[in-house]
Amino acid sequence: MPARLVSALLLLVTVPLFCQQGAVQPRVDQWVWSRGKPMRPDSPPELDTNAILIRTIQHDATELSSLNAALQSNLHDLQKGMMPKDLAENLKKVEKLSKKLRQEVTQ
Repeated sequence: MPARLVSALLLLVTVPLFCQQGAVQPRVDQWVWSRGKPMRPDSPPELDTNAILIRTIQHDATELSSLNAALQSNLHDLQKGMMPKDLAENLKKVEKLSKKLRQEVTQ
């Protein structure tokens, strides 16, 4: 009789244990360990916002510089009496880029 009782108790203890192992395993597989922190695989990677901001500032500054060079040649043509057709458009672009750069730098 005690052998039956011990085997029944052992069965009652081991069955839920095996059932829980199957349920826990998929949840553990969903986590990816990165830098000691659990992270979901579908979560976006950590972005360095300063590096992105500096890259956009450099890109805008380069574009502003190239527009400035184009405006210099347009102004020389204007002194000769020729009105370049894209002068007004380039001046608007310069104005927008300079405002954007000013806002990005002051943030």
